[in-house]
Amino acid sequence: MDGVERIRDRIVQVVKIANTDSDGQKLAHKLNNGKLLVQVGKELEIAIQVQDGELTIVDDPSHPKAICAFSDSEAAWALLTKAMSPYAATVHRQLNQQGLSPMNETFEKIWLLAHDRLSANV
Repeated sequence: MDGVERIRDRIVQVVKIANTDSDGQKLAHKLNNGKLLVQVGKELEIAIQVQDGELTIVDDPSHPKAICAFSDSEAAWALLTKAMSPYAATVHRQLNQQGLSPMNETFEKIWLLAHDRLSANV
């Protein structure tokens, strides 16, 4: 599995954990209704629709309320697996979050929770 596919798979897992895990659901209900766009360089774009705490991957990336843009697949994987902190990634321009800050901050907490849950199952 190449880096982009690995990241796509991880984002799918993040969405699943947000929808099924009790702690994930608590966080998901803190997200604003609307669309969150995850970008990985120019290689990958995943639109996530949030409606009343339910996350769904959708085809239409238009009109996002928040954008979580990773500079490349290496930075994205490092962030999604806690190998790099969001602060360091932001300082080094490997993570650019735009739009609604609470939406980006909560999504970040969900992807970190997903890493913990997935690491515990290994």
